Amino acid sequence: MDYCSYMLKRISALAALLLLPVVLSPADDNAPATTNAASSLAPGSKILAPTNDGGMGSDGTPKDVNSYQVRIGELYAPGGESYILPIRIPTLPDGQQFATVHIRTQLLAVNNESNGLANADLYGLGVRDTEKVLPADYYQGAKADPKATLIQANFLTPNSKVRADPNTGPFVETSADGDAALAKYLNDLCSKPGNAGKFIFLRISYDLDPIPDGNNAYMLLTSGAGGDNEPPIITYTLGPKH
Repeated sequence: MDYCSYMLKRISALAALLLLPVVLSPADDNAPATTNAASSLAPGSKILAPTNDGGMGSDGTPKDVNSYQVRIGELYAPGGESYILPIRIPTLPDGQQFATVHIRTQLLAVNNESNGLANADLYGLGVRDTEKVLPADYYQGAKADPKATLIQANFLTPNSKVRADPNTGPFVETSADGDAALAKYLNDLCSKPGNAGKFIFLRISYDLDPIPDGNNAYMLLTSGAGGDNEPPIITYTLGPKH
């Protein structure tokens, strides 16, 4: 091969390399460093990711462990299942508190046998040193649980939308009143010295007692779901303390 042919071959190879698509490394990704990342967060939002979330049965044993979904409602009636979400409390900057807190989830399926499905409510269960779920976390019934704080009644209803797309939903989200109650709840707990780094527990539980026979339950995606927008995403913003 003469010198001109050799140089033409080298130039062609270099041009081909320059035209290859650039693949960004994880360090180039500006998404929040969490176990899940919403693709459409409001500017300035941060994420609180559940850890060790899953079901707790009325029989006192964990359910749907390491699963991508959890059952909320009837489970071998008169038994039932609730969804428990431990969330690590972040260390807030001095003079700052939660300004907004919002929960977004995806409903994978609804089982509504004979139109017997009841609603499900969102509660706060307090603070613990570890993310371990306890048998006492289970609850069912329309009356507010006296051992917990009601954040939003009817978080899930028979009219809640089942997701059609893993990235666009539709989603099941806390209401404006639920957001305000959740921000107040977290601020009350975070104002107590020594709670940073501990775990706040939330619960979504069925509001019917006793639970009748029939396949009536919500199937909600958990942190075990693989897509960026599939797990529960709890976003928050900070503001100055009042």
